[in-house]
Amino acid sequence: MSSNQKVYDYDAPKVRDKLVDVFRKRKGEATTTDLVALTGLPKAQVETEIKAVSDEYGARLRVTDSGEILYSFPSGMKSRYRGFGPSLSRFWKTFRKGAAAVGSFLFKIWIVVMLVGYFVFFIGLALLALLASFAAQFAGKDDSGRGDGIGGLYLAGRLLDTMVRIWFYSELFLSPQERAMRQDRRRERRPLHKAIYSFVFGDGDPDSGWDTVEKKAFVAFVQTNKGLISMPEFMALTGFPPLEAEERINRYLYEFEGSPEVSDGGTIYYSFPSLLRRKDKTDRTFGGTTPMKRIVAFSSNKPKANRTFCAFNGVNLLFGSYFLTEALTPHNLLAVIYGGKYANKLVTTGGWDGFYFFTHQLFGKLGGMADPSHFIGWALGVVPVVFALFFYAIPAIRKNRLDARNERARTENLRRVAYRAVLDSPSAVRPESVPVLDEAARPKDGRAAEKALIELAAWSGADPGADGAFHFDEIERGKEELAKVRAAVNLSDYDLGGVNFDSGAPAN
Repeated sequence: MSSNQKVYDYDAPKVRDKLVDVFRKRKGEATTTDLVALTGLPKAQVETEIKAVSDEYGARLRVTDSGEILYSFPSGMKSRYRGFGPSLSRFWKTFRKGAAAVGSFLFKIWIVVMLVGYFVFFIGLALLALLASFAAQFAGKDDSGRGDGIGGLYLAGRLLDTMVRIWFYSELFLSPQERAMRQDRRRERRPLHKAIYSFVFGDGDPDSGWDTVEKKAFVAFVQTNKGLISMPEFMALTGFPPLEAEERINRYLYEFEGSPEVSDGGTIYYSFPSLLRRKDKTDRTFGGTTPMKRIVAFSSNKPKANRTFCAFNGVNLLFGSYFLTEALTPHNLLAVIYGGKYANKLVTTGGWDGFYFFTHQLFGKLGGMADPSHFIGWALGVVPVVFALFFYAIPAIRKNRLDARNERARTENLRRVAYRAVLDSPSAVRPESVPVLDEAARPKDGRAAEKALIELAAWSGADPGADGAFHFDEIERGKEELAKVRAAVNLSDYDLGGVNFDSGAPAN
């Protein structure tokens, strides 16, 4: 750095590289004074860039007896953002996200066409076969003097006709008020494609922007508590277990220009004085409440709608399986009829093969196909069967993943509640007394609260007493120490004061 260069005018990446080199040579541990002495860099640059290094390499803070802060890297100087591994991870994450978005969009289009299209086609084909059977009953006998109608299908056709008549007359004799109510209910229904999307893919994660929610809650807490926060308070706010909380606070120190400090009693706390210089003094902690992650529902549809979609898909699977089975079975009767006297007639026959035989004739004669067996096997067999299996499998897999996601959210929410209980009464906390009032903070594991307290106790050096309660003496001492530090902060020192320059004011 030249003699005329300002202290704050420097190459930040180069300064960080020098600091990393020092940590590697000193086995990952040094004080700020060590870094200044070993690099020859100005203290202002070291104090600024050590935050970025701490975030990138996951620093842990240790306090010596003299009150100096040691930056420690027990896991080694392995970057979380640079190198082949992190780059590959970011690329794969981006690629997977993009591929999932494109695939999801295309599948959403395909799924509506397939579900509704195949259902309507199969039902229409069955009705056409019924009509053909009905016509065959009244068209007289064939040359052999024997009728070729499908008696069972004819009876089904009569039942269908009866149901249509019942529906028609039930709608016809509705009162105007009843008819208006039914029309209102129809208008309130979600569009079909959106309802199907909701069943298969869900309605998205309401906490997709959680990182922003968490940061806003953090800033609001710090501003309301004189720019200071302790690690137990940070854990209660974010729901992170101790080790993850130590990593995350490093990022916040860097992003919000904070710094780790040590009280006279040796307690580490984190100071963010720059967040106190504000014009808007609104308290956004909402009475000290902690934001909770929400539990995601499987679908916003009514259960009846989802059951209807499953039934539609069941019909497609049933018809598809039928045509696939028939396509794989030799049909010598077809060759006989096509080569015999029925070559120019569309006829019906009974038995298990009757519907397939009718469909084969329909595509062969009316569709102009010489041998539609392969087409029927693929278009009416393989494709709808594969689609139907996917239609059932995707929601099933999504439900398993959603249950796991909700369980993680409940566990994280419970940690917030448990850590808050410790902060409120660190002298004695019993697992069964942790006040879990929200269903979103009740994981399936009945010992989740106890496990959270055990994890916090291991981190803070607390032990359970003979009465079964945990006694967090260190957290209680740190709470008292931080209260003294906060009491010494004069918020008037951070007032903005009056405006002594306005770029938009007219010149005198």
